[in-house]
Amino acid sequence: MKTTKHIRIIGLLALVLFSCFIFSNGLPSCFAGEKKKAEVKEVHGVMIVSLDVPMRATIGRKVNIEVVVGNERAAKTATILTVTCPTTKQLIGREAETLDSLSSQKIVYTWNTDGLTEGAYIIQAEVEKVPDETDLDDNVRKVEVLLVR
Repeated sequence: MKTTKHIRIIGLLALVLFSCFIFSNGLPSCFAGEKKKAEVKEVHGVMIVSLDVPMRATIGRKVNIEVVVGNERAAKTATILTVTCPTTKQLIGREAETLDSLSSQKIVYTWNTDGLTEGAYIIQAEVEKVPDETDLDDNVRKVEVLLVR
């Protein structure tokens, strides 16, 4: 009789411990019927490989802006490249670019600094996303240029 009582107490303690484990850790997936979440695959497209602008330039002189755009896909693709100066809201250049598969291309623009004042200016290059592209972090680059007299 004493042994049966001990077995009941041990069984009850095991049930309590198991319940505490389940509630604190959540139901295991085999009990909960939890479906595994599908991983989101990153899809590459186009990118700004580099944006080269002098760190310092003289007001009134034209500044060359070199942009290298790249195609990370195995097929030819087209996008639109836009280069701006957000500081002055100037559009420096905008054009459609067609890139061969897994290639890059250099485009050079000239920024007219006539009439600007001394200070720091941001130059931004951006390529529009292509169909199904999910990796957009590399579609924009910014650099700062210091204009002096």
